[in-house]
Amino acid sequence: MKYRTQLIPYMKSYDGQFADSGEIRWLPYLMYFHPCNYTSDVVNTDTLGFRYSECTSEKKHSVSDTTGGSVRLIAGSSTVFGIGASSDGSTLASCLNRNDIRQEPWLNFGGRSFNSTQEVIQLILNKHRLTNVEEIVVFSGFNDLGLAKMPDHLKSDGGAFFNCEPFYDLKNKNKSKLQALKYWITGGDDTSCESLSLPEQMDAAANQTLQNLLIWKLVADHFNAKLTYVLQPLANWVRSSGSVEEENLFAELDELGDFTSIYGDILTPKVCEQYGLKLQKGCEDLKVEFINMAPIIAESVTELDWIFVDRIHFTDHGHNLVSKLILENL
Repeated sequence: MKYRTQLIPYMKSYDGQFADSGEIRWLPYLMYFHPCNYTSDVVNTDTLGFRYSECTSEKKHSVSDTTGGSVRLIAGSSTVFGIGASSDGSTLASCLNRNDIRQEPWLNFGGRSFNSTQEVIQLILNKHRLTNVEEIVVFSGFNDLGLAKMPDHLKSDGGAFFNCEPFYDLKNKNKSKLQALKYWITGGDDTSCESLSLPEQMDAAANQTLQNLLIWKLVADHFNAKLTYVLQPLANWVRSSGSVEEENLFAELDELGDFTSIYGDILTPKVCEQYGLKLQKGCEDLKVEFINMAPIIAESVTELDWIFVDRIHFTDHGHNLVSKLILENL
């Protein structure tokens, strides 16, 4: 891990209690969430396990302490949580706080490894803590699409989810997320189990997302809040080759894992376009604003911009850039 150690040494802070291979805090209903009251130089969580967002180095906010005031939410999975950020102050929520001239703070409502059903369950479980919500941005999309690869017998009405091996009592508890997904898809041997075609995966993922987005819409309407769905970008959806730093990190990660072999069929701009159109049509039907972030980023970066630490998560520069693009397109 030469380049990971040299370029992003702080990523080690995520490996303990914020990675599937580390300690997982299991919960009813939600399955799992971040540790509570966690403190470090890189990641800090509140009494519920939500990551703090910062307005200034002295002022921070979290879901457990809204003080009854008006807030804005950015929700999603690990990208919103801020995997890749060197500190709490560099996550999307914190960058939104710095770049937004409006006074209501953005709260980090992200949950690592969540699918869209878990994202909305988190909302249901914590709605009573929110007094007044001015705006909600759901920044998501990849996990539902990737998980749609799983065969039907590993899916529930809420869709497939990561870390389900203890739930299904599979004998692969020591495998990584990518190894486990490969195990489930292949049945643990060289004989592939029947799974959905790529168009069927996109349909299933879009349908699952939109079913849950309806619940977000109902809650947003309750608060009279604006709701926007942002299809999160993947590095390969933004550009075919990245900065020197990105290419070195991606090559190193490919040697250690199976991300490209498992997800390679969805890492194309064509999938981004087709999947985005399905979600856009559904959002129009729900009267929810929609943003496909990948092509917007593509128009805003050069080959020198290092914006990804891996094919999903942002660098500090990436978080700041994307926060500005979100605000420009809301």
